[in-house]
Amino acid sequence: MDTVVQGVNPLGEFFLLSLDRERYSRETIMKTCYAFTDDFFIQVVKVAKETTGICFYNKNENNNTQNIQNAVKHFLQLLNENEMRHIIIQETGCMHQEIIKKAFSPALSLFNGQSQLDSDHILTSAV
Repeated sequence: MDTVVQGVNPLGEFFLLSLDRERYSRETIMKTCYAFTDDFFIQVVKVAKETTGICFYNKNENNNTQNIQNAVKHFLQLLNENEMRHIIIQETGCMHQEIIKKAFSPALSLFNGQSQLDSDHILTSAV
């Protein structure tokens, strides 16, 4: 289960959110952390063998503890949304690729036909 611990270290006051690595993928955790880097300093640490810790530090001195608590709640919500997206992409990735191929196949055939005729023209027209 996810746990939150408040603490202070030489970097300042922080909230540590512990996450089970079996429940969330590395990509999902890092993507979610990135979404919070505008407002907080985020530090990802290894807490235990199968546990990753996310430390939230305020970037602004005027932010209070309540802001960090709300950010942790929002982080968990976004983390679960990102994990669901990750699962859906894994399950439907092949179908998505086929749809993209089908959608862009007319343009690709035009591009291939033109490139065979005049490959230098494509390079100069792109610049």
